[in-house]
Amino acid sequence: METHLKSIEALLEKVKPFPTVGNRIKLNQNKTKNGNSKRLNCIHFGVKKIGNTYSQTKASKLQLYPELENEIHKFIEIYYPDLDFNQILINKNNWFSMHKDKNNKIDEALLIGLGDYIGGEVNLHDDDGNIMSSINLRYNPILFANKTTNHSVNKWAGDRYSIITYLI
Repeated sequence: METHLKSIEALLEKVKPFPTVGNRIKLNQNKTKNGNSKRLNCIHFGVKKIGNTYSQTKASKLQLYPELENEIHKFIEIYYPDLDFNQILINKNNWFSMHKDKNNKIDEALLIGLGDYIGGEVNLHDDDGNIMSSINLRYNPILFANKTTNHSVNKWAGDRYSIITYLI
């Protein structure tokens, strides 16, 4: 498994510049010098939903990173063949405060950590916000109830990629 994850990691490191989006800044706690939220470094594969309309994401439709998209799909098919998803989100160096992924239709997501970093554990919280567990994701994928479980990310040093699946 780790060899396959390292091949995905190598492909991620080739993405330069890493794309940015502005529609997820509410969760991001990184701030510019003047206090404004920064754009997030993200790649979306699969589908997106605007209102009641589904369409392919830009990265999938235009096949911007076909080798990366294919490798992630292969990894999921091999190690998580029963996983139900239609979107893959890749974050690079995005820090998120405690939240639930309310737009996921099911209460199961795959979360993968890649990159050369120290720290950056994902925290799973109870309903009162107390940390129940802190998990090092680096080459250690987890399935978790992202729709009903509050989760956050610890600070880290280095470049941290997180890959998460959704069914939207």
